[in-house]
Amino acid sequence: MARRKTYSLLILCSIVAAGYGCGTKEPVSPAQPTASVPKHRFVQKGSVTEMTIVPEDVALPEAPGKNEFQSYCGICHSLKYITAQPRFPRATWEAEVHKMVEKYGAPVDTNVSKVIVDYLMVLNGK
Repeated sequence: MARRKTYSLLILCSIVAAGYGCGTKEPVSPAQPTASVPKHRFVQKGSVTEMTIVPEDVALPEAPGKNEFQSYCGICHSLKYITAQPRFPRATWEAEVHKMVEKYGAPVDTNVSKVIVDYLMVLNGK
């Protein structure tokens, strides 16, 4: 029993030492970002909270359909989220856009859907 407590104490000490950096007296702090990132601002006005959203900075290629992509897809999605998706074939992007329209009610007609899919192929197609 005493041996088991000793081993448990040694394991706990090893974990603590690893977390603080072996042999250092101060914990190592994580690297801080060098650029300041603007934060969203919240203002309370009576019972309503007003939020100012900092615009995204997403580099999108210039191609036909860019405006439609930003306008329609950006209503519900972060454009960073969409650009982080894997490269998909046209059929997958068509199915995704169709799902957004049919299942989630995206206000996109058939002609605009085709333009958006064309742009998605430029952006992230395979």
